[in-house]
Amino acid sequence: MESLGTQLYSFAIVLLAGITLGLFFDFFRVIRGILRPGLISTSILDLLFWALITPIIVLYLILANWGELRGYVLIGLLLGLFFYRLLLTDMITSFLLWLVQVVGGFLHLAFSFFLWLVSFPVLLIQEARFSWSHRKRTGRLRSRLRWRK
Repeated sequence: MESLGTQLYSFAIVLLAGITLGLFFDFFRVIRGILRPGLISTSILDLLFWALITPIIVLYLILANWGELRGYVLIGLLLGLFFYRLLLTDMITSFLLWLVQVVGGFLHLAFSFFLWLVSFPVLLIQEARFSWSHRKRTGRLRSRLRWRK
């Protein structure tokens, strides 16, 4: 028979596994909300979710009670998931959505700067070619102002 401290430690680890399960679920929920996957991609994302969370849960079970699957393990997982959904899901989901907006804004800024950096020399070359061809035709560089003749 295990001591009470060992049993409480095992139950706390299983509760933490339930909280981790809820955290990963919210992460994938935000990803699915952003990507809006179809029928096949939803199934692929679900398989990816379980392929990622299963080794993590197994690791928690090995830490808690050497991988033994007992009744209190299921109760602890469900309680951890319930407390996470009750207390933390709104805050974590809001944070993840804010993080997506910040990263998206940064990527938009970096992409816009890259496009400007690539297009600026092209615009300079086009302007120089236009000026040179215009100079060849008229013999001198003419002003583009309308009131000068």
